[in-house]
Amino acid sequence: MTRYLSALVLALLAATAVAVPAQAHAELKSSTPAAGAALDAPPKQVELVFSEAIQLPDGDAVTITAADGAKLPVTQVQAVDRTITAIVDTATAKSGAHTITWAAKSDDGDTITGKIAFTMTAAAQTTSASAPPPSSATPSTPVSNAPPSTTPAESGGVPVWVWVLVGLVVVVGAILLVRRRKPENT
Repeated sequence: MTRYLSALVLALLAATAVAVPAQAHAELKSSTPAAGAALDAPPKQVELVFSEAIQLPDGDAVTITAADGAKLPVTQVQAVDRTITAIVDTATAKSGAHTITWAAKSDDGDTITGKIAFTMTAAAQTTSASAPPPSSATPSTPVSNAPPSTTPAESGGVPVWVWVLVGLVVVVGAILLVRRRKPENT
Protein backbone atom coordinates (compact mmCIF):
# COMPACT_ATOMS: atom_id res chain seq x y z
CA MET A 1 0.00 0.00 0.00
CA THR A 2 2.80 2.40 0.81
CA ARG A 3 4.35 1.75 -2.61
CA TYR A 4 1.12 2.87 -4.28
CA LEU A 5 0.99 5.97 -2.12
CA SER A 6 4.61 6.76 -2.93
CA ALA A 7 3.97 6.23 -6.64
CA LEU A 8 0.95 8.51 -6.47
CA VAL A 9 2.89 11.23 -4.67
CA LEU A 10 5.76 11.01 -7.15
CA ALA A 11 3.32 11.15 -10.07
CA LEU A 12 1.68 14.25 -8.62
CA LEU A 13 5.06 15.87 -8.06
CA ALA A 14 6.13 15.10 -11.62
CA ALA A 15 2.86 16.40 -13.05
CA THR A 16 3.02 19.66 -11.13
CA ALA A 17 6.73 20.15 -11.80
CA VAL A 18 6.11 20.39 -15.54
CA ALA A 19 2.75 22.14 -15.33
CA VAL A 20 2.70 25.68 -16.66
CA PRO A 21 1.36 28.15 -14.12
CA ALA A 22 -1.96 29.75 -14.94
CA GLN A 23 -1.52 32.66 -17.27
CA ALA A 24 -3.53 35.83 -16.98
CA HIS A 25 -5.89 36.44 -19.85
CA ALA A 26 -6.23 39.63 -21.80
CA GLU A 27 -8.66 42.11 -20.26
CA LEU A 28 -10.69 44.80 -21.97
CA LYS A 29 -9.10 48.13 -20.97
CA SER A 30 -11.23 50.58 -22.97
CA SER A 31 -13.87 50.75 -25.67
CA THR A 32 -15.37 53.19 -28.12
CA PRO A 33 -18.21 53.65 -27.48
CA ALA A 34 -17.57 53.44 -23.75
CA ALA A 35 -19.78 51.47 -21.38
CA GLY A 36 -22.80 53.54 -20.38
CA ALA A 37 -22.18 56.17 -23.09
CA ALA A 38 -25.11 58.22 -24.42
CA LEU A 39 -24.43 58.94 -28.10
CA ASP A 40 -26.08 61.65 -30.20
CA ALA A 41 -25.50 59.59 -33.35
CA PRO A 42 -24.86 55.93 -34.12
CA PRO A 43 -21.19 54.91 -33.88
CA LYS A 44 -19.51 54.45 -37.26
CA GLN A 45 -16.81 52.24 -35.71
CA VAL A 46 -16.31 50.09 -32.62
CA GLU A 47 -12.86 49.97 -31.04
CA LEU A 48 -11.91 47.57 -28.24
CA VAL A 49 -8.48 47.92 -26.58
CA PHE A 50 -7.11 45.02 -24.49
CA SER A 51 -4.32 44.62 -21.94
CA GLU A 52 -2.32 42.31 -24.22
CA ALA A 53 -2.20 41.15 -27.82
CA ILE A 54 -5.34 39.34 -28.98
CA GLN A 55 -6.67 37.57 -32.06
CA LEU A 56 -10.12 37.24 -33.59
CA PRO A 57 -12.13 34.28 -32.23
CA ASP A 58 -13.59 31.53 -34.40
CA GLY A 59 -17.11 33.06 -34.25
CA ASP A 60 -18.30 36.68 -34.32
CA ALA A 61 -15.92 39.08 -32.64
CA VAL A 62 -18.34 42.03 -32.45
CA THR A 63 -22.15 42.22 -32.60
CA ILE A 64 -24.38 45.17 -31.77
CA THR A 65 -27.94 44.45 -30.65
CA ALA A 66 -30.74 46.96 -30.03
CA ALA A 67 -33.22 46.59 -27.17
CA ASP A 68 -35.78 45.11 -29.59
CA GLY A 69 -33.30 42.40 -30.65
CA ALA A 70 -32.44 43.95 -34.02
CA LYS A 71 -28.76 43.70 -34.94
CA LEU A 72 -26.73 46.43 -36.60
CA PRO A 73 -24.57 45.08 -39.43
CA VAL A 74 -20.88 44.99 -38.44
CA THR A 75 -18.16 44.57 -41.11
CA GLN A 76 -14.40 44.76 -41.56
CA VAL A 77 -13.60 43.34 -38.13
CA GLN A 78 -9.83 43.36 -37.56
CA ALA A 79 -7.50 42.49 -34.70
CA VAL A 80 -4.17 44.32 -34.66
CA ASP A 81 -1.91 43.83 -31.65
CA ARG A 82 -4.09 44.80 -28.64
CA THR A 83 -7.01 46.35 -30.55
CA ILE A 84 -10.12 45.04 -32.32
CA THR A 85 -11.86 47.45 -34.69
CA ALA A 86 -15.09 47.01 -36.63
CA ILE A 87 -17.07 49.21 -39.03
CA VAL A 88 -20.76 49.65 -38.19
CA ASP A 89 -23.43 50.07 -40.88
CA THR A 90 -25.60 52.72 -39.22
CA ALA A 91 -28.33 52.89 -41.91
CA THR A 92 -30.82 50.93 -39.79
CA ALA A 93 -29.78 52.26 -36.38
CA LYS A 94 -32.57 53.26 -34.01
CA SER A 95 -32.47 55.35 -30.87
CA GLY A 96 -32.51 53.54 -27.56
CA ALA A 97 -30.43 51.05 -25.61
CA HIS A 98 -27.86 48.93 -27.44
CA THR A 99 -25.41 46.22 -26.39
CA ILE A 100 -22.05 45.41 -27.95
CA THR A 101 -21.23 41.75 -27.42
CA TRP A 102 -17.55 41.03 -28.05
CA ALA A 103 -15.20 38.06 -28.08
CA ALA A 104 -11.42 37.85 -28.44
CA LYS A 105 -8.83 35.10 -28.30
CA SER A 106 -5.94 35.53 -25.85
CA ASP A 107 -2.40 34.52 -26.77
CA ASP A 108 -2.87 31.34 -24.70
CA GLY A 109 -5.76 30.33 -27.00
CA ASP A 110 -8.63 30.91 -24.56
CA THR A 111 -11.57 32.99 -25.75
CA ILE A 112 -12.69 35.86 -23.53
CA THR A 113 -16.07 37.59 -23.89
CA GLY A 114 -17.95 40.59 -22.58
CA LYS A 115 -20.75 43.08 -23.13
CA ILE A 116 -20.84 46.86 -23.31
CA ALA A 117 -24.13 48.74 -22.95
CA PHE A 118 -24.65 52.18 -24.48
CA THR A 119 -27.57 54.37 -25.56
CA MET A 120 -28.23 56.29 -28.76
CA THR A 121 -30.41 59.36 -28.41
CA ALA A 122 -30.90 59.80 -32.17
CA ALA A 123 -31.62 57.34 -34.98
CA ALA A 124 -29.61 57.16 -38.17
CA GLN A 125 -30.30 59.96 -40.65
CA THR A 126 -31.98 58.83 -43.87
CA THR A 127 -31.01 60.48 -47.13
CA SER A 128 -33.91 59.29 -49.28
CA ALA A 129 -36.09 61.84 -51.09
CA SER A 130 -39.23 60.26 -49.64
CA ALA A 131 -38.20 60.95 -46.07
CA PRO A 132 -40.56 63.30 -44.24
CA PRO A 133 -39.25 66.75 -43.36
CA PRO A 134 -37.81 67.08 -39.88
CA SER A 135 -40.35 67.94 -37.21
CA SER A 136 -39.96 71.02 -35.08
CA ALA A 137 -41.07 69.05 -32.03
CA THR A 138 -38.33 67.75 -29.78
CA PRO A 139 -38.51 63.95 -29.54
CA SER A 140 -38.41 62.50 -26.07
CA THR A 141 -35.35 60.51 -25.18
CA PRO A 142 -35.98 57.01 -23.83
CA VAL A 143 -34.78 56.65 -20.28
CA SER A 144 -33.32 53.41 -19.00
CA ASN A 145 -33.02 52.72 -15.30
CA ALA A 146 -30.79 49.73 -15.99
CA PRO A 147 -27.22 50.26 -14.80
CA PRO A 148 -24.48 50.03 -17.41
CA SER A 149 -23.00 46.59 -17.82
CA THR A 150 -20.00 46.19 -15.55
CA THR A 151 -19.73 42.42 -15.89
CA PRO A 152 -16.05 41.56 -16.26
CA ALA A 153 -14.91 39.41 -19.12
CA GLU A 154 -15.02 35.74 -18.38
CA SER A 155 -11.52 34.36 -18.40
CA GLY A 156 -12.36 30.74 -19.08
CA GLY A 157 -9.17 29.72 -17.20
CA VAL A 158 -8.60 27.33 -14.33
CA PRO A 159 -10.06 28.66 -11.06
CA VAL A 160 -7.59 29.67 -8.35
CA TRP A 161 -8.99 27.15 -5.87
CA VAL A 162 -7.89 24.30 -8.15
CA TRP A 163 -4.28 25.53 -8.04
CA VAL A 164 -4.46 25.90 -4.25
CA LEU A 165 -5.79 22.35 -3.94
CA VAL A 166 -3.03 20.99 -6.21
CA GLY A 167 -0.44 22.86 -4.16
CA LEU A 168 -1.78 21.40 -0.91
CA VAL A 169 -1.73 17.87 -2.35
CA VAL A 170 1.89 18.35 -3.44
CA VAL A 171 2.95 19.68 -0.03
CA VAL A 172 1.20 16.86 1.85
CA GLY A 173 2.70 14.33 -0.57
CA ALA A 174 6.18 15.75 -0.09
CA ILE A 175 5.81 15.64 3.71
CA LEU A 176 4.66 12.02 3.58
CA LEU A 177 7.52 11.12 1.27
CA VAL A 178 10.12 12.77 3.52
CA ARG A 179 8.69 11.15 6.66
CA ARG A 180 8.73 7.75 4.99
CA ARG A 181 12.36 8.09 3.94
CA LYS A 182 13.75 9.21 7.29
CA PRO A 183 16.56 6.90 8.36
CA GLU A 184 15.64 4.78 11.30
CA ASN A 185 18.01 4.68 14.26
CA THR A 186 18.34 1.09 15.33
